[in-house]
Amino acid sequence: MTKLKVMLGAGLALLLIGCTNNQPSFDAGNKEIKIVDGQHYSVPYGASTSRYAVSSKVIKRYQEFGVSDCRDGDITWEDQKTADAINEVMRNGTKSEGIAIYQKAASEGKIGCASPLSNKELKQ
Repeated sequence: MTKLKVMLGAGLALLLIGCTNNQPSFDAGNKEIKIVDGQHYSVPYGASTSRYAVSSKVIKRYQEFGVSDCRDGDITWEDQKTADAINEVMRNGTKSEGIAIYQKAASEGKIGCASPLSNKELKQ
């Protein structure tokens, strides 16, 4: 019985250590190729992407947030935590809360735009 208690205690301790250990942080430099509407884009690994190319209105809005590299034909991306926070605000929050999330994410490099890759870039 004592051995069982020790084993259960050790197992619980390992579980707690594993659950409280920090997950890897978001790295915008770690890229993957995603296909959106038949185009290939290089976006940060694990990022959530838009389904459509950005409009001039979206480009202007992203520039207001501090993202200056958006162009016609690009898609937007955001790290998963930002995407989750925005979705929550869209369900239960206010417009100003959403703007604050985007501004913070832009300053931390957790949102951005990606341009379609050329055939030359895909072959590299």
